[in-house]
This record gives sequence, structure tokens and C-alpha cells, in this order.
Amino acid sequence: MSEIVKEGLKLLIPKYYKSEEDLIEESFRIIIRNKPKIRIELALELYKNKKASLAKSAEIAGLTTIEFKEVLADRGIKREIEGDEIEEIDKTIKEVFG
Repeated sequence: MSEIVKEGLKLLIPKYYKSEEDLIEESFRIIIRNKPKIRIELALELYKNKKASLAKSAEIAGLTTIEFKEVLADRGIKREIEGDEIEEIDKTIKEVFG
């Protein structure tokens, strides 16, 4: 870390931020807001690791769900189909139709 960065942190943290963690979080938000490619990569990783749904991942990426599906297809990433288990569906059908 350069001396300029070290001195900048000494100034910024006590004066403008509660902690180094707060500064890092804001820095991260600024990077994500200003770098669409990084935002999309983050959304893809969250989706692939099942830490965000398709809709939430699209929102993080700043895309519509349809656009995010296209990005997944372009990258060869298979979509997880979310839904009820077959047993739950069968149970509901029996309850409704007898």
C-alpha cells in the first residue's frame, strides 16, 4: 500500500467513516455502481453459487430478468428451475381434485 493511500486512510476513517469496514463497504458500492461488467460478474457468481435467485441476480446486474437469462445463455450457464417438488405438486392436485 502506498504512503498516499495510508495517509488518506488516516484522514478519511476518523473524519468521514465510523470504521475501515464502512469505508470499504462504500468503496465497494461505488465500484459496483460505476463498473457494469463487475456488477454483472458479481451477479453471475451469486447466481451460480445459489446465493441469489434469478430475479435478485438480474437486479444486482442492473438487467431485466430476460436480459440476465440471455447473459446466462451466452456464458453457457444453465439456469436452475425453481419450483415445488413433484410430491408437493401431487399432494396439491389430490387436495384440489380429490
